[in-house]
Amino acid sequence: MAINANMNTSYALSNFEQVLAPVIDRAIAEMNKEKGGAAVLKRSIVEALQAGTFISKFQVRKPEPGRQMTIGELCESYKHETTLQVIDPSAVEKVLFGPDGLIRKAGGGRAPYLMEDIEVGYIKDPIAGQVIGPVITSGRNRTLALQVMLRAAGVADSGIEILPIRVGVIEVASAEELQRRIISANTGSRDFSRAETRERTSASGGLMLLDRDHIQRTIALAKDEAAFKAAMGAWIKDAALSNGLNSLTPAQYADTGVAIWNGLVKTNRPEGKTFYSWIKADTLRFVQIARVAEEALPMAVTSATGNKSAGPLASKLAKVLLPVIANRCSLNA
Repeated sequence: MAINANMNTSYALSNFEQVLAPVIDRAIAEMNKEKGGAAVLKRSIVEALQAGTFISKFQVRKPEPGRQMTIGELCESYKHETTLQVIDPSAVEKVLFGPDGLIRKAGGGRAPYLMEDIEVGYIKDPIAGQVIGPVITSGRNRTLALQVMLRAAGVADSGIEILPIRVGVIEVASAEELQRRIISANTGSRDFSRAETRERTSASGGLMLLDRDHIQRTIALAKDEAAFKAAMGAWIKDAALSNGLNSLTPAQYADTGVAIWNGLVKTNRPEGKTFYSWIKADTLRFVQIARVAEEALPMAVTSATGNKSAGPLASKLAKVLLPVIANRCSLNA
């Protein structure tokens, strides 16, 4: 299952050791066997690093040399993200132990190459003369898998950081186009949750959904109602993650935020306006509502998870939060 990183943070393996611990332990156990393919692989990795031939030995051959980036540079690409990072431990494990597993293939043996290059994207505005990037458009899990394999082979983190690998590069004209590329490039490799698709589609025009601080600073740039919905979902999700509320999945918390927005839209026409136009006229109102929901979240989670009636947990949680919001913000529940 795909999970969210708790913070906007580097893709260095050290930041994901807890969630990837089973994969790391499995890789180390395989590499430490005295005989077999993984033992040979370990020696081959060390030799390739010493000879500077990692790309030719461990990435699928291509007629053109392509661009190179160090793993450290890929890890630092998080700085240009506009939505909360998502990794999938099962996808990391598949790169190393799946049908084309680099350490061990399902059924025996191992794949000689990483079959797909990591792809990075740049937002290039020729009029403003501005270039933003890189952002990993496809390959976050491959970036982590390579680090797991290298660490299991005994390579120090400092050595992993400076290792160059070949990458694919694309250029786009806007943040919106970049997010569409991320969704498109990853179709088939793993399932995007509705929440992730919603957030990536809405992260454009300057709106950043990395965490509550970024949302508060950029919410005035939300381009339409869908962006406000995504922002409310991202806010509730980040609040839950930051407070260690793990009774629901990140996607369920994001769906809760959308349900809150929909509930407020349905029952409110403040100052004779639609709820959306009222919020758009003063986006501090959005922040006030989101903060009230955030403060009530721990209590509401306890109440919602204790409700054994049928129905989605996200809907139950939104139903608990809506009266609290209405009371504190002088709205209708």
